[in-house]
Amino acid sequence: MKSSPLVTIIIVYYKRREALLRGLASARGQSYANREIIVVDNHSEDGIGDFLSAHAPEVRLIEMDENRGACGGRNAGIRAARGEIIITLDDDVYFTSPFEVAKTVDAFAERPAVDVLAYRLCDEGTGALRLREWCHPRSWKDYGDTEFETNYFVEGACAARKEVYSVAGLYYEPLFIGCEGWDLALRILDHQFKILYEPGIRVYHSKSAETRTAERPYYFYTRNYIWIAFKHYPILQGACFLSVKLAMMLYFSVRSRRAGAYLRGVRDGCLGIGKILKDRSCIQPETLAYLKELERCRPGLLARLSRHREAVQL
Repeated sequence: MKSSPLVTIIIVYYKRREALLRGLASARGQSYANREIIVVDNHSEDGIGDFLSAHAPEVRLIEMDENRGACGGRNAGIRAARGEIIITLDDDVYFTSPFEVAKTVDAFAERPAVDVLAYRLCDEGTGALRLREWCHPRSWKDYGDTEFETNYFVEGACAARKEVYSVAGLYYEPLFIGCEGWDLALRILDHQFKILYEPGIRVYHSKSAETRTAERPYYFYTRNYIWIAFKHYPILQGACFLSVKLAMMLYFSVRSRRAGAYLRGVRDGCLGIGKILKDRSCIQPETLAYLKELERCRPGLLARLSRHREAVQL
């Protein structure tokens, strides 16, 4: 990699103008000069193109002809990216300082064996670690400030070498939104790329309430876990993976009184298996062994429940 590689920052946008303004300001204010910024408008139809032309003319805008979800939006940006390093941000995520892109470049240069960096997500108000997005196979209390290899990254708060997408592929668009990072992470690891949690690179998540429907996560996560289990895992391992995820989603949905969305997710997940049959490709035994080794460090049930008490998930 060049000493000052081109970095592409991709922001996927959908009807969150105020949130986008913060993200754009933080991206445009980065100290690292060799960068490009791409905004993918997921068919918002709110005049964002005219606004960018007037106020941020250097930003490249990709306008989708329909809302293709987080997966389709990110893929459009990745296909258009010219950078050797690609940073993907949600429109309600923004850098905590002007130096985060420079730190990203340095992290890749100093760690040639690392291919994906999972950023630390911080609460916008307090700056503390956001527990809602902590799904790493380590205790947040003990490892929140420590870098380690992981099988997880937040799709809208990460960086990857462009080669990762060329080899492992892009986001799986039938998922639309929800768990798409888990699907991609399995393919990334299956191609022997490494994912590193890097707490020294930080972003804020404002968690904009706009466009977030109350039932969305319970439906999409449930449906998509079924598809991911079928798409990537051998039968036994897939059953184990899915039983844990469905039990977790059932707990979340009952607690939040969204059991109907959960049941629709189960229904559509099962009915939709046929359409993803052509994409089934089980991960290798070596990858399963690596995942198992990572999962040995995951805290037990009581520790995970304590995290849920501190910050309610979903």
